[in-house]
Formats: sequence, C-alpha cells, structure tokens
Amino acid sequence: MTKSKLALMLGVALPLVAAAGFFSPRGQAFAERLVENRRCCQLPFPRALLIALQESQGNPPYPSEIGQDKWVAEVMFPGVTDGVFLDVGSGHGQIGSNTRALEDLGWTGICVDPFPVAMAGRTCQMVTEVVSSEAGKTVKFHTHDGLGGIADTLGKWKDEASKAPAVEMTTVTLADVLARAKAPSFIHFLSLDIEGAELDALRGIPFDQYRFGAMAIEHNEEEPKRSDIMAFLAARGYRRVHTYRQDDFFAPVAAKP
Repeated sequence: MTKSKLALMLGVALPLVAAAGFFSPRGQAFAERLVENRRCCQLPFPRALLIALQESQGNPPYPSEIGQDKWVAEVMFPGVTDGVFLDVGSGHGQIGSNTRALEDLGWTGICVDPFPVAMAGRTCQMVTEVVSSEAGKTVKFHTHDGLGGIADTLGKWKDEASKAPAVEMTTVTLADVLARAKAPSFIHFLSLDIEGAELDALRGIPFDQYRFGAMAIEHNEEEPKRSDIMAFLAARGYRRVHTYRQDDFFAPVAAKP
C-alpha cells in the first residue's frame, strides 16, 4: 500500500474514531469492528484499523463468521496469493464462508460438505461426502441447514440438528479426499467445522504425508473432545496459538504467528 493511500484511509478512519468517542452510531460501529478485529484474529493495529474501515463502510473483505479467514490471510500467511486450503464442513459457499476470501486472493482448495449451498462462483474442488475416521461406514446424517452432522457424533446443537431429517450415507476419510484431489503435501489452511465429528475427521488424515500451516477447528466448548483434539494435534507437532469463541486455532510448533 502506498503512503498516499494509507494517509487517505487514515484521514477517513481517524474522524470515525473520534466520532466513536461521542457515541455516534457510525463511530461506535467502527470502534466495535476495530476491537473485534484485534480480539478475533490478533491483527496488527494498522491492519485491524483499515479492515474495520472497510467493514464499517459496508465492504467487508472477509465473510467468515468469527474471522478465521482474516487470521489466515493477515496473520499466518500475509501476502500469499497461491495458498491451498482444505475446508471441511464448508456449508454456505458465500455467507460465513471461511475460505471464499482466500479464493478471492488467488488460493485454491478443496471444499467438503455433503449438502453444499451457494457454491456458484467458487473454484474449490467440491466433495459431497461425509468424512470420518474410517471409510465405508454407513451413518445417519441429519441434514439441518448449518448444524447438520453425523447422528452419533452431534455435539452442542444435537437437539436442534436432530429435528432435521436423517439420511443414510457412507463415510470416507480425509486421506481418501486428499488422495483423490491430488492435494499437495503442504496445505496452508485446514478449516474443520462438522458439528462434533472433528476429532474423527482428524484421525482420518495421514499426518506423515500431509502437513498444515494453520488450522481453525470448532470445539463448541465440548469436553473431553476439545482437550482430546489438542492432545491429538500436539502429538503430531501442532500447538494451539489462539482461541476465539467456538474455534481453536493451531499452527506447527515451529511457527511463530
């Protein structure tokens, strides 16, 4: 970014900060976004400020629910335009997507969801299957919009998800998915949000063949699953580097986010 452009954006942003001090709705919204960008994603202050400005003007560059895409693009891999992602439980391809913004930056990847929505315009390889630790199992999958998952592993939102119809599906492992997609051995970002089956999905990855630069994994404050995920990943060379709301964020032990 040129100095002149930065000066221009600061010239717009600083009055908004001042307005927040006087409790104007616009200023308050900007201040809230600025604080949120620091809290959710550990963004450096200048970037948190500039992104908050875009968001307050109705032009958010990152659509994810809690900033997973901001954290990856701004903190873990700033400036990377040829990254690779694996989005498991990709859900809606636009609203709340953890990876759409990465595609906008030039990334490529694999999206996994048995019932994807609004994938028009997306470039990821779409896999419409259910993942688990073992391939070939027949499972019941509740098709609830946004909360769907395998009946036997549904977590926090089980009661709500169970109201939706259940269909029988056959599982695959992420090893199968990655092999079929001819994925590279290094994948920059793993997003994992499958309503309680996250640990089973991780057990289906051959970590001796694939390495990940960053992970955002939903835990929904469910124990012992959350602790089991941390222990499982620690044994494979990953540490939790950040946590925010329902997700824990991981990086290789050697990484310095």
